[in-house]
Amino acid sequence: MKNLLILTSACLLLGACADKTAQQKALLDDIIKVHDKVMSADEQLMNNKMKMDTVMKDKTAPDTSKSTRQLYQQVNSADVAMENWMHKFDPDYAAKPGNDAVTYFTAQKKQIMAIDSEMNIAVDQSNKYLSQIKKK
Repeated sequence: MKNLLILTSACLLLGACADKTAQQKALLDDIIKVHDKVMSADEQLMNNKMKMDTVMKDKTAPDTSKSTRQLYQQVNSADVAMENWMHKFDPDYAAKPGNDAVTYFTAQKKQIMAIDSEMNIAVDQSNKYLSQIKKK
């Protein structure tokens, strides 16, 4: 009976560890998917940022108003947010004990999703701005 109790406890413990590991892997996979999507948007954002910088420096350009500078700051802010997240993100956090890794990856997923939203808004708005500039 004692052996059965020990065996059952060991199975439950191993099952819990396997579930935690699967959850960590799923969270990390989700983070990587969003990261890859954000990186493709970041490339577009960098191109738009360079074009906007050129427009703001061009004295003959039609509009270098306060709203243009604010949009440039928004684009720059999204780019900086991604850079900061990438520098701080630790995919090796899975080696941490207990539920620390699940908690960490859950928080990181929320952060990268927020950056994805910020990046998409900045890309859309800068694309619209640059298309208007080309029309003028």
